[in-house]
Amino acid sequence: MESSEAERQEALQANGKKINWKKNLFFIWLSQFLSLAGFSSCMPFIPKVMEDYLGITDRGLRLQFISAYHFCGMISLCVAMVVWGMLADRFGRKMMLLRASFAAAVFYPLLALVPNIWLLLLLRFCCSFFSGTYNPAQTLAVSTSPQEKHGFVLGVLSTALWSGYMLGYLIGGVVAENFGFVVAFASCGIVYGIGGLLVLFFVDENFDRNVEQKKLAAVRKPVREMLTPGVGGILLMVLFMGVARRIGEPFLTELVSDTMNGEEKFTLNLYFFSLSGSDVFFTAIISAAASLGGFLSGVVIGWLCDRILPRKLLIPVLIASAAGVAAQLLSVNVAYLMLARFFAYFAAGGIMPILQLMLTRITRPELRGTFFGWSGSFSTAGGVLCAFVSWIVGKYFGLRGIYWCEAVIYILMVPLMIPVGRAIKKELIEEYRDNEKKKEMSK
Repeated sequence: MESSEAERQEALQANGKKINWKKNLFFIWLSQFLSLAGFSSCMPFIPKVMEDYLGITDRGLRLQFISAYHFCGMISLCVAMVVWGMLADRFGRKMMLLRASFAAAVFYPLLALVPNIWLLLLLRFCCSFFSGTYNPAQTLAVSTSPQEKHGFVLGVLSTALWSGYMLGYLIGGVVAENFGFVVAFASCGIVYGIGGLLVLFFVDENFDRNVEQKKLAAVRKPVREMLTPGVGGILLMVLFMGVARRIGEPFLTELVSDTMNGEEKFTLNLYFFSLSGSDVFFTAIISAAASLGGFLSGVVIGWLCDRILPRKLLIPVLIASAAGVAAQLLSVNVAYLMLARFFAYFAAGGIMPILQLMLTRITRPELRGTFFGWSGSFSTAGGVLCAFVSWIVGKYFGLRGIYWCEAVIYILMVPLMIPVGRAIKKELIEEYRDNEKKKEMSK
């Protein structure tokens, strides 16, 4: 892989266009920050759109349609990431990010204008299939940066996700409450469009379709050959992470209410001021605190990944993530819950960048879009799976059983990492030996 990366950098120089990877990273980060802020500022209001605009006032029926809405999004995204990832290797990574950004700019505002629930579900399916900007943003950022900086790049890019979510959670309710859902969804489309324009005008990619097609033909292999033990193990870890990351999110309001012991309001006294509000208010505050933890995690983990072997770093991160989830369940009040969730996301926020970095180390640059597409698809499949897991666990073990399940998944990933790490090490050694043989033959 190292020789392939070197050849890619030499090709960039030969084409006469040197890419400033730091400038690229900045504008890709900014585009994702805006896009994810827009997304998180309007998605929580879909149930209210169903109730107020579509007339679904029966709570039981509305819950079923909410589940159907999320299922349509997840299953569509699961398939789309594989398709778009493969096309990215053939037509360019920048083109795929532009496609996702401008498609989202068109589709998301329409969600607030649909006349019935069935069109809403269909539109959600289309939104997920044609949009989804974060995965192509990762692929583009990695493919235009030096290999020794990939850990830093993935870590920094993850901060766009968490900081975008944090801003979206904080301003989304204000916009929707004061200006209505249509304005909130229209604003989401506008910021997606701005993000796309930033990529269009300020992000460079040296992609020669003819050259890349020849490289792909040279490395094209059946899926069964590309799915090495190392790659398969990482994708399995990504699947588990997809379940663990999403399984407790829909129930945070319930956990906050449980922690408040039935009280309508809770007052959080700080040194200079105090906050008082309902479970809904503190759900937003705790979500923002968790996003801040994920933001800081991206910076710290990204820095560590370029200095410590990712597979060695992952095990303590998994253990810390499980401890953070357990701390949430043992919180005696909302203040402790907020601190525990911040710590949990500070730990867990680094898992996906580590896994993505491990994937780049054992895959060829020419197929990076394909492999990142697989990774995104497996993560989304975990989101689909967690809907069934949470329903079963919640039915038999209650709300806290769902969160204990999240902690258990993190712990189970620790022993799984041992054979995966060995497989990755073996594949890296084999690749190194192959490269050495090629150098000797060329002499």
